[in-house]
Amino acid sequence: MTNDVSPAVEVDKEQQSDVTEQVTELNDYIEVLSPGAMLSEARKALSLSQEFISSKLNLKVALVQNIEDDIFDPSMPVTFNRGYLANYAKLVGVEVKEVLASYDALDAATIQRSEMLSFSKETSKQAEHSRVMWLSYLIVAVLVGLTVLWWLQESRQQADDSSNMIPNTAPAENVSGDVVTTNIEPSSLVIETAPVNDNAQLSEKKDEIELALDTSTKALINDANNDLKASANIVVNDVSQPAEPEVAAISTAVFTFKGDCWVNIYDATGERIAWGVKKSGYVMTVQGKAPLSITVGKPELASIVFNDQPVDMSAFNVGNIAKFNLPIVE
Repeated sequence: MTNDVSPAVEVDKEQQSDVTEQVTELNDYIEVLSPGAMLSEARKALSLSQEFISSKLNLKVALVQNIEDDIFDPSMPVTFNRGYLANYAKLVGVEVKEVLASYDALDAATIQRSEMLSFSKETSKQAEHSRVMWLSYLIVAVLVGLTVLWWLQESRQQADDSSNMIPNTAPAENVSGDVVTTNIEPSSLVIETAPVNDNAQLSEKKDEIELALDTSTKALINDANNDLKASANIVVNDVSQPAEPEVAAISTAVFTFKGDCWVNIYDATGERIAWGVKKSGYVMTVQGKAPLSITVGKPELASIVFNDQPVDMSAFNVGNIAKFNLPIVE
């Protein structure tokens, strides 16, 4: 970085002392300023540039500008900021104590302002919390009131229902579920009684009446029993059970190969019972539930006997894959 050195650098010691005296005269004016303003005024009075100050203090130009603008990094220790201010004050001939005192005053004002802002924020938060608390109380009160109102309405409704209930005092009737009792007056039974004078005739008539009543009552009871038996007869339809599906019998197939031939065989349950390439002269016997699903790569090289019955393989094309089921359904 090229240092921009102003002509004031070349002044001799006498001129420097004159400048120092001028700066001392400005102390009364500088005292009322912030530390950055004090240093900036002193630098300008000496006709020095910020680049010159940065080169002398080994600081960045941006940092020098921040010091003059009273912008200090809060993350940086206070000792560093005080050191920068002290070195800057010595370079421009300002009293170090005055600059540091102004910095301390500025820092105190900043802290006080932060405290005021924090107090204001805390007060606002407390007011907001208070409003939320009162709103919560209001909601709880409304819910409690609604609950009490609902309970009162339910109690009143139950009281009204209980007052409207009429007890049923009618005597219970003994009714049989399927038996109907009918009073039958035997109108066909006519008993004529003639006035008699002697006890023997009265006794004979009494016996005849009792016998007639007993016979008539037995006849009525028998008729009623017959009617009940007739009504109790239930016709049950004979529902034939569905015939169980016939279980596929185990079938046997014997394969004889006259050449290398590929086969793939499944039984009726979907189980794979044989597959792969079979060599010439190989005799293979397989068993499974019919029908058997057969796939033969070269049907002319295989002869099959299914359940002791030879299978006609001439129906399949020579050299083509044959797919068929055993037994073959025509």
